[in-house]
Amino acid sequence: MTTQPARRSLPFGLLAAVLAGAVLTVAAGGYLAETHPHFVARVEHKLRTLFAASEAAPLPAPGDVQLLIDDGAAGTPISPYIYGVAFADTAVLQELGATVDRWGGNTSSQYNWVAGDAWAAGRDWEFRNTSTDFSSADQFVSHAGAGAASPLLTVPTIGYVARNGDNQVQSVAVPPQGGPAINSRGAIAGYDPSHNRSVTSIPSFATKGSAFADPPNAGADAVYQDEWIHHLVDRFGPNGVRFFTMDNEPDLWSYNHTDIHPARMSYQSMLDMFELYSLAVKNADPGALVLGPDVSGWTSYFYSDLDRGNDNYATHADHTAHGNQDFLPWWLAQVASQDRTHGSRSLDMLDVHYYPQGDNIYSDSADPATQALRIRSTRSLWDPTYTDESWIGKPVMLIPRLKSWIKQSYPGTGLAITEYNWGGEHDASGAVALALALGTFGREGVDLATYWTYPPPNSPAGAAFRLFRNYDGNGGHFGDIELPATSTSSGVAVFAARHSDTRTVDVMVINESAAGPASVQLKLSSGAARVADEFEVVAGTRTIAHSTVNIGGGITVPAMSMAMLRIPAA
Repeated sequence: MTTQPARRSLPFGLLAAVLAGAVLTVAAGGYLAETHPHFVARVEHKLRTLFAASEAAPLPAPGDVQLLIDDGAAGTPISPYIYGVAFADTAVLQELGATVDRWGGNTSSQYNWVAGDAWAAGRDWEFRNTSTDFSSADQFVSHAGAGAASPLLTVPTIGYVARNGDNQVQSVAVPPQGGPAINSRGAIAGYDPSHNRSVTSIPSFATKGSAFADPPNAGADAVYQDEWIHHLVDRFGPNGVRFFTMDNEPDLWSYNHTDIHPARMSYQSMLDMFELYSLAVKNADPGALVLGPDVSGWTSYFYSDLDRGNDNYATHADHTAHGNQDFLPWWLAQVASQDRTHGSRSLDMLDVHYYPQGDNIYSDSADPATQALRIRSTRSLWDPTYTDESWIGKPVMLIPRLKSWIKQSYPGTGLAITEYNWGGEHDASGAVALALALGTFGREGVDLATYWTYPPPNSPAGAAFRLFRNYDGNGGHFGDIELPATSTSSGVAVFAARHSDTRTVDVMVINESAAGPASVQLKLSSGAARVADEFEVVAGTRTIAHSTVNIGGGITVPAMSMAMLRIPAA
């Protein structure tokens, strides 16, 4: 059985990104998040006392709580694609019940589909070429299909892919980071990438412009991405690979792939690159759903990489040159305009990455302050009253913000969050945070979400994921129609859904407090008090316990625990 490269095969965990005196925290699985230099560069939150809330006392014990469920409401559909992961093999996909398997991350920017197992690790590992246990995208797609998950593939758009998978081949004399381009070759002051490109890579183009070959010439001096898409359609059928995202974090190419792409991406170059490759994908596979621009996080929602300048975004010349329009709404509007011109969509889903920025959240840390902050910070996904307890220092309200930009700039576009992770995978707080994120994705109408990389199935976070997708070990999962649900306690979250086929109602109850249990009374709009199946993950455990309860008598949910009630139709 293959293993996912980001966690085991590729040495991402050996990188320590140190900028402005701040160190990115190594995550629970022993690997780093995609390296985010502008996050690190802006860490004015080195002084942890800047936000007193980060040291706030944990939530008090909830005590008596009433949950109100409108089980008679029409409800709204929950996308089946919000339960995604990355680089999971067939066994993991089956155990978690994951619905999407993403092939992404920094190495995917330089994947050579012709060579089959050739990647380049970039700054994650000494700018060396490498190969992976997955060996080829074809194998990855086959494993995803065997695990009943939809594959999401990253299309390299950076312009150069690894020449081979030889780990002894590497770029040399690479500067610490990129900068503004000084010529059409993409050179920057003091560094021309031409030599390293010729040693480590071969050119990659969006379109071939001539007849496709399958298999192509293994000794060819270039690869073509539309020929790759054509190969995938031939191999797996028109819907064998449904989702494609246009590269990985191009807003950070100048840092992660400085050796071959030191030039910082501007507003216009982000747009031009997307349009060129997206149309190539659509022409080769008209049924494909295309995601973009796959930016790395908060700063890149508003600015281009070129805005970084020499003053850490203070001047932001590119932003100013575009009428001080924030990047994502500008980009969406430009894509919409171009799509109207050529009469079809080049973009199906706006694609972003999001990691909580508060101290130690994305880590193994499990002290009481971090546990409380980890859980509390999930409110950044949706709550306009929650001020982010990090260097951001303002309400993120991620999903409403992005959906409002979509509505403003390109209505009808879906929303994808293709990297997220709240850390603490082996701690009760990580399980609670993941359950809150999954419930929020469904309630707020996210169309696709993929965890980075995947919660170990035999972990508290894995149990939380399985509670939504495989609570009984036989594919039992949370309902597909979201129902209105409210809680009388801010420390007890509730999500509800109905199954469109059986009309069974599922209620997910999450006790966010570490201080004590919640005594929960459930009130259904149908008024029916009846026996239900309860599936429970008790704080810090890796298993799901099953029992039968009478919901009319109430249930008790222990501290930092969660229970899913499966209630027969009224």
